Amino acid sequence: MKSAYEIAMERFGGESKELSGEQKAAIAEIDSKMKAKVAETEIMFDQQLATERDPAKASLIKQTRRQQIAKIKEDAEAEKEAVRQ
Repeated sequence: MKSAYEIAMERFGGESKELSGEQKAAIAEIDSKMKAKVAETEIMFDQQLATERDPAKASLIKQTRRQQIAKIKEDAEAEKEAVRQ
């Protein structure tokens, strides 16, 4: 059974090279760290939101939270891409 990644690569004419066990382990480790960082970030910002009464400041906290999580995910994807190559 093919993964979504392999199917997408076939559709777009790219090559899908198999990852070694070492690469798979490294990618799994990156995913694990990313999930932990995202959870930590969510907890931190949720604590700030729980005590904030000003709607403008709450909105800023939510925006910052989204940006931080997006940055964590972006960094993780860059690390995974480096492992794949």
